[in-house]
Amino acid sequence: MSLQLNLIPGTLVCRPNRFIFEGILNGDACRLHCPANGSIGGIQNFSDIPCLVTPCQSGAKRTTRGTVDAISIDRGTSWIGINQNRINGWVEQLLRCDGLKEIVSCVDAEVQHEVKILDSRLDLCILRGTSRTYIEIKTPIHDFLLTPQSRFTKPASKDYFARGIRHFHTLGELAAEGHRSIVILCFMYDACPFVPPNDSSGNAEVFETVRIAEKNGMESWQVNFTLTPDSFSVKRIQRLSLCKRAS
Repeated sequence: MSLQLNLIPGTLVCRPNRFIFEGILNGDACRLHCPANGSIGGIQNFSDIPCLVTPCQSGAKRTTRGTVDAISIDRGTSWIGINQNRINGWVEQLLRCDGLKEIVSCVDAEVQHEVKILDSRLDLCILRGTSRTYIEIKTPIHDFLLTPQSRFTKPASKDYFARGIRHFHTLGELAAEGHRSIVILCFMYDACPFVPPNDSSGNAEVFETVRIAEKNGMESWQVNFTLTPDSFSVKRIQRLSLCKRAS
């Protein structure tokens, strides 16, 4: 199962600030929107890095030529998605086509997005009759050059951990009430399996909230996707734990 895309290849020159790339698109120097405002894989120098771009629609009043959806660190052999704003929509489309049936089947089901429940707003809800499956999508890109590993340390923003705690607390409560609740770690490249932290002391509240949620029945999954200029597809799916290391 894959989604059809129409991304334009380009080349990055630099990243003058967290919102902007300077780049080359169709042979012309231009400014491009950077959708990831924080660190991207720890990269400091973006010179000569290939990228894939969604161009702005004709007539759009923007100061950039388009948005960078992916970059390549192997000269274009493979692509790493960096646009966290698009992943929810792509996952929703795949669910509607039953493209993630290993996790949840959506045959004869209604898919809702941005669902307000308890004290959170969760990304997706699958309704089939009286049953409810709630899904929250997490898309780490900070450390993609390394084995994906949760780091309960310095937050990306003041509210970063607060939002995560609310989400996991809500998913845990929903699971305890008998609903299916799922968190999906989405990687827009073929990432290594997620490795829970050895030490939770960096932010014990997050770790404890996740531990209780999984104990209550919250499911945790990792999905790796393949991104090309023409398509977005599932590469690999696996069940995991966000806090319990394999023995």
